[in-house]
Amino acid sequence: MSWDGITERRRFRRARIDLQVEFADRGGKRSTLQLRTLNLSAGGFYCRVNRRIEPLTRLELGFVFPPFGRDETQARSIECSAIVVRCEPEADAGEGYRLGVCFTQMGAEDRGYVDRYVAWHAEVFGTGEMDGAGTEDERREIA
Repeated sequence: MSWDGITERRRFRRARIDLQVEFADRGGKRSTLQLRTLNLSAGGFYCRVNRRIEPLTRLELGFVFPPFGRDETQARSIECSAIVVRCEPEADAGEGYRLGVCFTQMGAEDRGYVDRYVAWHAEVFGTGEMDGAGTEDERREIA
């Protein structure tokens, strides 16, 4: 089946969220940034960055999620691998880039945690952009 240009292809719900992330690029240099994601999901994220990062660059990421809801009373760190899928110049700001990143290695438990955090954040702060496709079990099968 080919994409028609209209149908939403993303499998996970997403939301605009501020998070602390530490990342290491291919050279192993680690940097810590406070990111304002344009959207975050259990599949990846889209954000603004101040320097160009080439597509297909592999990143090692460490996210720090704050406590949320009634059940998640402790902050949680999640380590994962990702790949840059696109890096485009910022059209309206003149400086900076918009970076699209896809998670390539993330444990199922961590992916579920991110999905729950995004759902909670979208509900509480109204930052959601779409509902996830299918049930949690169906999303796990296609992830």
